[in-house]
Amino acid sequence: MNKKLQGMLPQLLHWLEVLVAGLAIVFVAIGIANLVLDLGGFWEELAHGGLHVVFENILSEILLLVVGIELAILLVRRTPESLIEVMFFVVARKTLIKTGPFYELLIGVVALAGLFAIRKYLTLRRSGDRLT
Repeated sequence: MNKKLQGMLPQLLHWLEVLVAGLAIVFVAIGIANLVLDLGGFWEELAHGGLHVVFENILSEILLLVVGIELAILLVRRTPESLIEVMFFVVARKTLIKTGPFYELLIGVVALAGLFAIRKYLTLRRSGDRLT
């Protein structure tokens, strides 16, 4: 019985990951619908807060939805390339939205450069060739 459970456990965990990915997609769809519905409210914000605040809010929401989509892809594919793509969007969102002191922006730029270097030099395609 113990060996049977050990054989079924990886498959069960895989399907739980697929379920979590499906939930992420559902929440992304809800987020997209919410973003579309809130576009009317952005006109009011535009009158009070200015274009910069409205653009920052919309960009923040869009990048958060993209992170959710990439996370769902990562849970299904489970490849190093998928992880790097998720990290690109997470770091880009953090760097572009609500950046505080200059050193935080600099750290974000260095992190993105590091991710580009990792993608170019350390990840391999399935055929064994280096990424170009």
